Amino acid sequence: MRFPATNPLDDPAALWAFQLELLTLAESLLGHRDQSRKVYQPQFTDHGPNLRNTPNLNGAFVELSRTAETDWAEAVFEMAHETVHLLNPVAGNTNNLEEGVAVAFSFHIQPAYGINVRPGTTAYDHAYGMACRLPGGPLAAGRRVRLEVGALSTATTETLCILFPELNRALAAELARPFGGYPAL
Repeated sequence: MRFPATNPLDDPAALWAFQLELLTLAESLLGHRDQSRKVYQPQFTDHGPNLRNTPNLNGAFVELSRTAETDWAEAVFEMAHETVHLLNPVAGNTNNLEEGVAVAFSFHIQPAYGINVRPGTTAYDHAYGMACRLPGGPLAAGRRVRLEVGALSTATTETLCILFPELNRALAAELARPFGGYPAL
């Protein structure tokens, strides 16, 4: 994939095309998104990257960082992570499982785009490391959870132990724990 010569901030059509492409890739790996929620055009904000729900919770969109305004690699990396959250947007915090799968997806797409960006916090590294310990890896396990349970953020210790009987219960509990307390990636 080649990035346009423009900046992401100055090319909303290209930014939207990348968002839709990432959403298609995420659905192919993790299952279909919640169709009851509309996906809107990504925006840039001082508080990005994160997922923003619409006030009436009928839709959501990705908020990208100011760094991503002028850097396609950063914009695609941030959108890839947040795209996993677009599959089942929640109001409030996600859990370690969803954050770990989101990091895994952002790493997975990077070779196709010729980028190499890594999250800068230990919290995301920790969530990713735990998700990598799931049978089949984070993306295959994430798909299984979504198909059997629904949203990754609704997975509980019990449901993870049922889906993956070989999984250590302490790890399942940590994956189901709310991610909170850390800034969103």
